[in-house]
Amino acid sequence: MVFRSKIDFVFISVIAFSVIITGGVFLLPLLMDETAKSDMIVSLSLFALTTGFLLWISFSIRYIFKDGYLLIKSGPIKKRIPYESVTRITPTSEILSGFRILSSKDSYEVFYKDGSLGSIKISPKDAERFINELKNRCPNLTIAS
Repeated sequence: MVFRSKIDFVFISVIAFSVIITGGVFLLPLLMDETAKSDMIVSLSLFALTTGFLLWISFSIRYIFKDGYLLIKSGPIKKRIPYESVTRITPTSEILSGFRILSSKDSYEVFYKDGSLGSIKISPKDAERFINELKNRCPNLTIAS
C-alpha cells in the first residue's frame, strides 16, 4: 500500500522560492555578462539538473507499506523501518527539526527503536488510513493524540 505526502501552500512557496534563487544563481550571470555566452550550455545544464533534483526529492515523497517494513522514500533518499521497531506515532508541528521527509505542516512523528535518530517526521495525505494501516502492521504501536 502506497501513501503520498500531503503538500501544502507553504511547502510549494518554499520550493518555488528555491527554484527562483537557483535560477538567479545560474542564469543571472549569463544575462549580465556579454562574454559569458560560451558558458550558457554549462549554466543551463547545471540549472536544469539542480532544479530537477530539487523537484524530484520534493514531489516524489512516498510512504510504502512493504511486507516486513515501512519504506519512506523521497527521490534517492530511502528509509526502511521494520514494523517491530515502531513504538509510537504522534502529531507534531515541529517540522523544522529532526529527521523529516514531509511536505506539509500537518505532520506526524513516527518513533522507532532501531536506528541512530529514533524518529522520523512524515505527512501522509490520508493520515487516518495511514495510521490505521500502521496500527494493523505494528504490534507495539502506541497512538498519541
